[in-house]
Amino acid sequence: MFKQTLSSKAQILSASQDGARTPQAEASAEDRDRTNTVIGRRNLWLLLVAFTLTALVQIVVASRSGLWADEVFSLAMATGHSLEHPAAAADPTLGDFVEPNHPVLAEEFRRYLKHDEPPASPARIIRAVLLSDTNPPLYYLLVYAWTLIFGTSDIVLRLFSIVCSLACLPLLVGVARGTGGKGAVFASCVLFAFSPLSIYYSTEGRMYSLLWLCVLATAWTSLVLQQRGGGSATYVLWTVASAAGFLTHYFFIFPWMAMVVFLVMRPGKFERQRLLACIFVVGLAILPWYLMVPDSLGRWRVTQGWLKSEPARFDRLRATSNDFFQFFSGASILWGYRLRSASAAAIAALALFAVVAAAMAWRLRLRMFHGRRLFLWLWFMAACATPSVVDLLEGTYAADYPRYALAGLPAAYLLAAVGFVCLGRRIRAIMLLLILLAWAPNVSSIYRNRSRSWSPIREISHAACANNSPSDLILVHSIPSGVLGIARYAEGPVALASWVGQLGTRQMPESLHKLAAGRTRIVFVKVHEVREPAPEEDWLHTNAVVFSERRLATGRIVDFRPINSKTF
Repeated sequence: MFKQTLSSKAQILSASQDGARTPQAEASAEDRDRTNTVIGRRNLWLLLVAFTLTALVQIVVASRSGLWADEVFSLAMATGHSLEHPAAAADPTLGDFVEPNHPVLAEEFRRYLKHDEPPASPARIIRAVLLSDTNPPLYYLLVYAWTLIFGTSDIVLRLFSIVCSLACLPLLVGVARGTGGKGAVFASCVLFAFSPLSIYYSTEGRMYSLLWLCVLATAWTSLVLQQRGGGSATYVLWTVASAAGFLTHYFFIFPWMAMVVFLVMRPGKFERQRLLACIFVVGLAILPWYLMVPDSLGRWRVTQGWLKSEPARFDRLRATSNDFFQFFSGASILWGYRLRSASAAAIAALALFAVVAAAMAWRLRLRMFHGRRLFLWLWFMAACATPSVVDLLEGTYAADYPRYALAGLPAAYLLAAVGFVCLGRRIRAIMLLLILLAWAPNVSSIYRNRSRSWSPIREISHAACANNSPSDLILVHSIPSGVLGIARYAEGPVALASWVGQLGTRQMPESLHKLAAGRTRIVFVKVHEVREPAPEEDWLHTNAVVFSERRLATGRIVDFRPINSKTF
């Protein structure tokens, strides 16, 4: 009997070595294949559900608030209208902003946020960016094409950002598989999709979700080329993604350099000679723009040097810490969060991620920095340190503005997903659910529009236009994008006048006399003025009566009436 058993086992072993399968082995393999298929389909359905919920949440959030000044600026750039140039450099025939020397209807200002007839050319978009912005032009060129097709409404502008954010998810799946295995896919996608910061910036008419798309595309192609090489199409995709990132935001260079350093250290099948060739092609592709960068950054702008103005209660350590921790706390200074006074929910979220990090450190130890996990660490650290490095070099306060570290957001959740793989399946699900619950208050705040309530331009405009008559004047003290924002949401046949102090086109009291002549009241609006003094308000306080005054977050609305007469 014993000999028969040995003989049977020997036959099984021999058959397996010869490539043949016994009935038992075939049944076991079929069971594994069936289980893997079921798990694969379940994960696919879960990802599809997450994708659908993400799209719904983002669209709902995007539709609940008006644009703020930077988004208004985006729309002006994308329609070919420069806003921040010196007054003497304005060319009205090319759509440049010109401050009217008399009150005008709101529609006169709104034209800067619409396409001309015929529309501006792409060359004019690039000119407007050179004159007004300190970012590269790719985002504005893409929004230019987008708005030509779909229009220039608020939701259309933000839908472009939403589409870019949703396009990140398939790339995130690929990078998660390559760095943490299949177990990291679902967690990374859920964290990315439902992070308060991700929801906020995915629904903002700025270039940050396009930046994520470029960073993720570069990361994914880097890992593909390193692991298994690729055809010419993959090399072209790496080159295009890299060039697109450089032409979307200047801070792309930091995570990109981290990825290149990793590929030089661990080239795999992405040979260093090929990497250098791709870098050379990227350089050629972006050279035409970057040759103009010194001249562009050296131009005077309305908001010139705003990053060199020290924010109130600025603390370097706190600001730098927030650039790293914001992704995990689910909170940001954009909606009232400060590390020293973090909410209980934010502290809970940080504690939960700390548990995940501890599990990863315990299970992997130093291996958490090995292989492709090192790729994620280099990417994350480079992106989060970017604002502080720029501050050190330029004497700015970029670290106090968390959006400048946003290129690290995908890496943050990919690293967290690696930590989730170190947990048991049930514990993993519980931890993920608890993190989403800890994030819920800030997601709710974004949904209720409290996150953008610090600059509620639409609400300020509606309040200023309430009970307005044709004989009234709305005098807006702001930068050009703030003036256009008030005009965008102005209601009725209201007369508006801008007072952009930085342009230097107004003189006191002559300009105010001319603007106010014959008006029964002046509704003074001060919003997003970028610390520019308001001498016209001082004059009004001295020579008129304050009928009412109202504050809406950072905006002020003051109703001035004439003294001892019906009109000014």
